Amino acid sequence: MATVTNVKGNIDVRTVGLHALNMALGTEGARVFMEQFFSWRGDLTKEKYERPEQSLEEVTAELWKIDAEMRAAGEYQ
Repeated sequence: MATVTNVKGNIDVRTVGLHALNMALGTEGARVFMEQFFSWRGDLTKEKYERPEQSLEEVTAELWKIDAEMRAAGEYQ
């Protein structure tokens, strides 16, 4: 059974969501899942073997960077 977490605001939703993705899919699975929603282009299978394994902290930092870039571009609020 899933645990319900009380969140307030977009930052809490993202933080809890990223944590849930990492817990459910692992670091690499969470990265691949998130890439599907950022108009990713390329060969994910090929890139999986070219890209070194990343820690949770590295993936989280990368996702926050993407989030900031999308906000700056006005793609979402």
